[in-house]
Amino acid sequence: MNEAVTQLEDSLQQELELVQEFNTILEAEAEALSAGNDGALTDSTAKKNQYAELLAAAGQRRNQLLNQMGYEADKAGLDAAVKDHASLQAGSKALLDQARRGQELNTANGIMIDTFLAHNQQTLDTLRQLAGIGDLYDAKGRSRSSKAKTRNIKA
Repeated sequence: MNEAVTQLEDSLQQELELVQEFNTILEAEAEALSAGNDGALTDSTAKKNQYAELLAAAGQRRNQLLNQMGYEADKAGLDAAVKDHASLQAGSKALLDQARRGQELNTANGIMIDTFLAHNQQTLDTLRQLAGIGDLYDAKGRSRSSKAKTRNIKA
């Protein structure tokens, strides 16, 4: 059982490092969103996707180890393993703390993105109205005929 506990400790440490790196990417994403840096956003999205795959694999490894030790492959199982093996406590707590931090960062970034999208949609709606272009699709999703009135708009 000691070998399994050591493997789980190592797994938690590796997962913690991945989550910390993921959080660094989320922080960079927040800076890019604040600065309106589209290139940096593209980079952060690619990195987030890469780390999401790595994190999923690390989570699967942790869950396999928990199962091998006779615990459920979920938070309750990890909590039970920590209760039975005090050496897992620090790694588990650090991982959960960093995961919570990542969730908060991701939520904040999502709010910024939603705000930008709403602003962009309002801008597009205003431009369509000024150009005399109505909705491109009707309520059933069929394209409307393009009988837009042309106006001379002077800036």
